[in-house]
Amino acid sequence: MGLANGYTLMHEHMCIDLTPGDPGTRAFTEFCEDLSELKQRWGVGNVVDLTNQSMGRDVGYVQRLAEETGLNIVMSTGYYLEQFIADYVEEATGEELTELAVRDLTEGIDGTGVKAGVIGEIAWSKPEPGPLELKAWDAMCEAALRTGAVVSTHATRGYQDLQQAEDLVGRGIDPGKIVIGHCEFCPDDESLRKLLATGVCIGIDMIGNADGKGDEYRADLVRKVKDMGGLSQVTLSLDLCNREDLRSAGGYGYAHLFETFLPMLKKRGITDDDIELMLDETPRRVFAD
Repeated sequence: MGLANGYTLMHEHMCIDLTPGDPGTRAFTEFCEDLSELKQRWGVGNVVDLTNQSMGRDVGYVQRLAEETGLNIVMSTGYYLEQFIADYVEEATGEELTELAVRDLTEGIDGTGVKAGVIGEIAWSKPEPGPLELKAWDAMCEAALRTGAVVSTHATRGYQDLQQAEDLVGRGIDPGKIVIGHCEFCPDDESLRKLLATGVCIGIDMIGNADGKGDEYRADLVRKVKDMGGLSQVTLSLDLCNREDLRSAGGYGYAHLFETFLPMLKKRGITDDDIELMLDETPRRVFAD
């Protein structure tokens, strides 16, 4: 799947509903304002929406956002953490789950003709994945093997980033088509080196979020990865999940990446070419046919 011109945010949510009755990020006016700024001011052309069918995926809503803002929004297929997996996963066979994902990727989601462009964010709970997560994971891996689709994961708090990478690569999925999520939680330098050695991409994708060790730590981590020779494997994003985090609703917004985090990187010797690599060249390579 090709991308439009411009930068790419690789791990976002255009709408999300993990709590019954919670509107999550379904705030059309505010989203249009923030996303339009992304495109017009900061040169973003693509946003990867990892809201799958376990998380309130809504094709019509996302297409309205894309039409209003001019952004290319890449939609996903897959299943999230076990507590959010629908009864359908328990009732269906693994083959049925695989076939549904393949249809999403090759024909369109829910009969709309809008094709998913990524399998994600597929997830394991900590410290061990649950049986429904494993069932869905196996089915999504098979869908990836049949279609060559990009796979993007949720690695909970650094417990599973290396294990997920090794599992996916071990199944024969192209490591260049794998993005392991939330790698700012990678526990130590040796684990980070091993993770990079698998050849997968690593998502530094909670930028601006107070969860974890903060943006100064994330910036140090990007510098560390550069020193390890792995900067071409890094993707950047914010994983913005709450309406109140949108700039138009008073939060830090997507602009935080450009206004605050990139200057942090430059203070650490990350160059403009490095930034182009992480925000443009690497995503384009991941999604290349």
